[in-house]
This record gives sequence, C-alpha cells and structure tokens, in this order.
Amino acid sequence: MLMIETEVKNSTIQGLGLFAAESATKGQLLAILSYQADILTEEEYQEKQRQGNDVITWSAVRWIGEVFLTGDKIGPEERINHSVDPTMLYHCGLCFAKTDINIGDELTVDYKYFLANDDVNKFKDSENIKVDGINSHNALIDSAKELINLFSDAKLT
Repeated sequence: MLMIETEVKNSTIQGLGLFAAESATKGQLLAILSYQADILTEEEYQEKQRQGNDVITWSAVRWIGEVFLTGDKIGPEERINHSVDPTMLYHCGLCFAKTDINIGDELTVDYKYFLANDDVNKFKDSENIKVDGINSHNALIDSAKELINLFSDAKLT
C-alpha cells in the first residue's frame, strides 16, 4: 500500500520505476509492503524463484528474519528500483523517506534488505556492483540502526 501518490514511468536506473507524484518529508512513511501480503519462508521464496515464478520474483521482499512477504500480482510497488543511494529506507515491510522527496523523484531502496542472502536472482546494477541480500540477522539489525538514525535526524510531525 502506497501512502503517497505515485506514478510508474521509465527509469534511468532500470526499465520502469516508481516516482513520487507528491512531495514527502524525511522520515515519512511512504509504503506498507506488508499490507495484504502472503507469507513465505526463505526456502519457499528461493524455490519459487528457481521455478521462474515472476510474481514472486517481482513482489517478494524480506519481512523479518527468514520470512518473506509476497503479493499476488505485479503492481506499482514492484517498480521500486534498487539504488546504492536510495531515497527510501526499507525496514520490516515499511518504506520511509530517507530524504525530503520532491515530485518526480524516483522512489528507490537498497535491495540488500529485500533479497535473500545468496538470492537466486542476485544481479549486477547499472554501475556493475553486485546486488544481493544479506543474512536475516544483519538485515534486521542494519535496517533498524538506519531507522533509528533516520528518526533521530528527521523532524517528524
């Protein structure tokens, strides 16, 4: 569930991307990816990827620990591209603005929090940097630390 107006359009990062159609402030909740999601184990997630399940490949994200969330269709949220300098922080099914977001900014995340460690669909990004998940413990701890820092710096209303 997206919490701001967005639009899907061509991205300079990869194919289609998700772009802000309204502004948002640093720390603002932008998306709830756990809303109406199905739950998979990490093993089920990886197996469905190996079987070529495009919906799983496009929609599944790490939730907490070795549990993944997945949708039943490919929607606008699945157009969130990876960036090493993302505009959003992903933590446990939620996406927060890492900076002030302007209309037209692409909404991106660091896929290390989305993917499984040694993910079936790891890839190299547009800068030829390997993009893969990290282990479940580090995903939780690292994203929590980032979230604490974000909230410490943001002026939340």
